[in-house]
Amino acid sequence: MNNIWIGFIFIFLDFNLDINASRIGLIPDFVGYILMLRGLAEMAQESPRFEQARPYAVGMTIYTAMLYALDLFGFSFAGGGYLAYLLGLASTAISLFISYLIVMGVRDIENQTGRSLRSEPLYSAWKVMAVLSAALYILILIPVLGILCLILGFIIYIFFLYSFNQSKNLYYQRPLGAGV
Repeated sequence: MNNIWIGFIFIFLDFNLDINASRIGLIPDFVGYILMLRGLAEMAQESPRFEQARPYAVGMTIYTAMLYALDLFGFSFAGGGYLAYLLGLASTAISLFISYLIVMGVRDIENQTGRSLRSEPLYSAWKVMAVLSAALYILILIPVLGILCLILGFIIYIFFLYSFNQSKNLYYQRPLGAGV
């Protein structure tokens, strides 16, 4: 589950360095999806939802790698009108679906083992993240509200990462009464 968590960090946190027309992503999303794929493979035996998320993560790895290369060479979709908007919306929807499957996989593990992995607070964080992500695409046309959504989105991403980290740490704890 560590690889999934680190993958989420790469995917949710964006820091870029702009040099003329080129943009260098300091925390590339495609690296996050590669790490996530490793984590999904490791967790596949725990819940079928992790395996179900893999094809979508492969697609997002390819898509985000292509975007990274385009940005690096100065061929960005930023400001690209409807196409950029639709691609961003589709990318966000797929990312939310992947994270939903992972959250549900954590819930499956919790239900199968009877151990608390704090799946309910994690699911609540995911729901808030989904609503804010949708609001961002609706309100992006109103600059002041769009900026507010970006700030709130950043905060909820941090909260989601925190919640997932708690679940991950509980997953790796030994159950009471377990041997050495």
